[in-house]
Amino acid sequence: MLNPLTLLTAMLCAWPFSLRAQTLPSRSEQRQMQQEEQTFLRNMKPGLQHTQMLAVRAGIAGDCAPLEAIRKSRNTAPTLPEGVTISDITPTLRLFCPTKQGREAMPVLLYLHGGGWCFGSINSCARFCASVAKEAQCCVVALNYRLSPEHPYPTPLTDCQEAFAFLKQHAQEWGGDTARISIGGDSAGGNLAIATALSTSGVRSVIPVYPVIKLFTEPSPSWTTYAQGYGDDAELLEAFNEAYARGQDHSPLVSVGLAPDSLLKRLPPMLFISAGHDILYDQGRDFVSRAKRAGVSTVYHLFPTATHLFITVSGQPTAFNRAVRLVAKFL
Repeated sequence: MLNPLTLLTAMLCAWPFSLRAQTLPSRSEQRQMQQEEQTFLRNMKPGLQHTQMLAVRAGIAGDCAPLEAIRKSRNTAPTLPEGVTISDITPTLRLFCPTKQGREAMPVLLYLHGGGWCFGSINSCARFCASVAKEAQCCVVALNYRLSPEHPYPTPLTDCQEAFAFLKQHAQEWGGDTARISIGGDSAGGNLAIATALSTSGVRSVIPVYPVIKLFTEPSPSWTTYAQGYGDDAELLEAFNEAYARGQDHSPLVSVGLAPDSLLKRLPPMLFISAGHDILYDQGRDFVSRAKRAGVSTVYHLFPTATHLFITVSGQPTAFNRAVRLVAKFL
């Protein structure tokens, strides 16, 4: 009998070329990711995502007190690597730059945190932003966009569009190259990154990490398999989607997977990172396939044995560190 990793590798190689990952982690990395994932999932507080779902539902109904309590409990500053200078350049934008800079202007990454449009902050993604800034020798700017359900679509997307426009005007002040501004994000932030790139001209590249592609329930093998007990339970994801979309879940700038080919063709080069043990895996894979068919230059990396949340929640360091290296190389 084939072991799970051998079987998975065989399945991946059987895909049509356009669906294959450009690069898979080594078998040893996959084993390490799986061990870390299992420990990460065992350490998750029982009932946590159900409690979060109830808070989001209460917020949709008009009572945001439970949701605000969760936001405050999660908004703690992480330990960041040395060699990175951090400064708040506006009330909603934080800059991460390598302490030692060369003479040439550096690429810039506008990074959008995850959290289902309802949770999260700059602190959620600060460790990743600082690590990419150091590894890539680039400027990374994280945004505190306004959160749902108080601020549903299009407000968070508008915040992202305005942040990009601000960087185009001011990035050179911190050593950034205004001609090389990319947009990235994880989960809900990955969705916003794609939507911003679809609706804004001049984006150098887009870097979504396990993004939400469709904000409505569409059963698929990954939706069924990973609907509970992994990093993003179906009932919580559905609450997130409703809080943000507010009835506009079929808009192509909300459910970016519904964007017509004529719009997809406007995407800049894309680095797409996906987790195999994730409710969002299938919709991400399908989006990559469509983007490639539309002519978008796309690099796709699959972490087959990782699950959701490895960017913003500690516990899956192998996946986190590999993502940092991939993003840095791409930039």
